[in-house]
Amino acid sequence: MTILPFLAVAFGAAAASLLTRGNAALSATIGIVGLAGTVIAAAAIRTNESLTIGGSQLVGSDYLRLFTVLGSMSALVLAVLGLATTSHRHAPGVLLAGIGAAGLALALPDARIAVMAATAGGLTGILVTVVSPSTAASVIVAVRELRAVALAGFLSILAAAWLARPLGELAAEPEVFGLAYLGFAAAVAIRFGAIPFHFWAARLADAAPEVTLPMFMAWGPAAFAVVALAWTDQSVAPLLLPLTIERGLVVVIGVASILLGSLAAWIQDDLEHVVGYTIVADAGVAILGLAALDPAAWEPARSWILVFAMVRSAFAGWVVALHGAYGTRRIDSLRGWAFRSPLLGLALVVIAVAGIGWPGLLAWNARASLIGFSLAGPIGWLVFVGAVAPVAIYARLLVIGVGRPTEIVASGHSERPTWPAPMPSRPMRGRGGTERAFERTSHAINGSVDVLWTVPAGVRANRSLIAGVLVLGLAGLSFAVSAGGLGVPAAAAALPAGNPEPIGSEPPSESETPSGSEAPSGSEAPSGSEVPSESGSQGGSEPPIDTAPPVAPSGSLTPSAPPASPGGSSRGSPPSGASPSFQPLPTF
Repeated sequence: MTILPFLAVAFGAAAASLLTRGNAALSATIGIVGLAGTVIAAAAIRTNESLTIGGSQLVGSDYLRLFTVLGSMSALVLAVLGLATTSHRHAPGVLLAGIGAAGLALALPDARIAVMAATAGGLTGILVTVVSPSTAASVIVAVRELRAVALAGFLSILAAAWLARPLGELAAEPEVFGLAYLGFAAAVAIRFGAIPFHFWAARLADAAPEVTLPMFMAWGPAAFAVVALAWTDQSVAPLLLPLTIERGLVVVIGVASILLGSLAAWIQDDLEHVVGYTIVADAGVAILGLAALDPAAWEPARSWILVFAMVRSAFAGWVVALHGAYGTRRIDSLRGWAFRSPLLGLALVVIAVAGIGWPGLLAWNARASLIGFSLAGPIGWLVFVGAVAPVAIYARLLVIGVGRPTEIVASGHSERPTWPAPMPSRPMRGRGGTERAFERTSHAINGSVDVLWTVPAGVRANRSLIAGVLVLGLAGLSFAVSAGGLGVPAAAAALPAGNPEPIGSEPPSESETPSGSEAPSGSEAPSGSEVPSESGSQGGSEPPIDTAPPVAPSGSLTPSAPPASPGGSSRGSPPSGASPSFQPLPTF
C-alpha cells in the first residue's frame, strides 16, 4: 500500500479535529481516533511502492514506515496522557498534522518539495502556542516560532534549489557547494533549536502544551534532518570537497548543543524545560551526522534520529503522567514520587537505559560513531562523555523520587487501584427455581449497568495507574528501538529510492575543462576510473580535473567505491556488529 491512506487519515482527521475545537471532547475524540488510524495506515506502507501526484513522486520505504508508525504511536500515547492534564484543545489536531507532514516529507525524493512539507508541519505548532485568550507573551513566542521555522525553511529551500539548477562555470567553485551545505545544516540546527539557535525553543517549552513538545522539537525536526542527510549524501558528499570551514562550524554547533544542552537540563527545576534541553543535547549528536560527509555515517545518523525521538517522546510522556498525578512540574516539589508511582519509577529506569545504552547497543554505537567521524582523540571522548551526561539527570530524578514525600505528593493521585463506589448488593428473594433463574438474570443485567455507569468515574479515579501503564509501554518501545529491534538497523541502512540527480547542471561536454587547465586530446579517464595522483603526473604538470561532479549510480547515494575523506583517507562502512572506537580521523 502507498502512503496515500496514511496522509488521508492524518490530514483529514487533523482538519476535522481542528474544525471542531469549539467542542473540546469531540475534538479530542476525533484526534485520538485519527492517531489510532494513522498507526494502522502507517503499518501498511510498503517499500518502493510509489504514487505520482502533480508530477511529484511519493515513494514508500522501510524507514518511512518505521518512522511514521513510531511517531504516530508516540503521538497517540501522548494525546491520551494529555487528557489527564490541562492539554490544549488544539493538541490532537496539531499532532496529526505534524506526523502527517513528517511522513510526507520523507516520502518525497525531491529535497526542495520535502523541506516545504516539513516546514508546513512545523508551522502548525503556532496553533498551540497562542492560547485563548491570547496574551502578549504568547504572541511573542508564536512570532519567534514562526520566524525560526520560516527561516529554516527558507535556507533549506534556497540551498536545495541552488544546486538543483544548471550551475555552468560555478560547478568548478567549491564555495558554491560549501555555502549550500552550510545553509542546509544551519536550517536543521534552527529547526532542532540547537545552540545558539535555542532561544525560540526555550520559549516554546514554556508556552506549548507538554504533550506537543516531542512532535515539534523532535519528530518534525527529525524528518527535516533525514531529508538533509539524503540531500547532503547525494549532492555534496560525493564531490569530495574539503569544506574545512563549513564542517568546522557545523561541528561547533553540534558540540555546543551536546555539552551546553546537557548542562542546561541539569540546572533546570521545571521538568518541561528538562525535556526541552535533553532534546537539544541529543539533537547535537544528529547534527554531527551532517558534519561527517561520510557514507559510513548514513546508517548511524538515521538510527540515532529514531532512537532519540522515541526516547524523548517517552521522557515527555513520563513528565506528562507525573504532572497529571501531582499537579506540578517543579522537581523540588516532587520528592517521594517513586513510592506513590512505582510504574513511573520503573519507566524512568527503562527510559534512562534506552537513552544512554551500553557498548554494543544500537544507541551507544550510533552515538559513538557520529562523534568519532567528526572528532578524534581526547576531544571526541570529552564530547562523548557530555553526550551520555543525561544519566546524571535521571539519577537525580530517581534520588528525589525515593526521598520523603512532600505534601503535594502525599495529596496527589497514587497508582493504587481503586473504584469510585462499591457495587450494590442485591439479595435473592425468589423461592422457586424459575423465580431464582429470572432473578439471577436480572441481577446480572443490573450489575453490568452499574459497572458501565461507574466506568467514567473509575477511569478518572485510576488515571494515574492507566498513565503509568501507558508510559511504561512507551518506555519499553523506546528501549526496543534503542536496542536495534523492530528492524531499525536495516531500515536506517537502506538507500532511499527514486532520488533525482544530485545536481541539476548538465554534464559538461568533453571539451569543457576548468579554467586554467587544458586537457590533452584523448586523455580523459574512462568512466568510473580514479583521478591520477600528483605523483603519477608527467613532467610535474597538474593532472586534468573533471569539472562534472560525480553522480552516484542509479539507486545509490554514493559512488560504488567508498569515497576518500577530505583528509585523504578512505573510510568505508564499518563491519556489521563492530563497536566504533575513537581512532584519529582526518579533521579540519
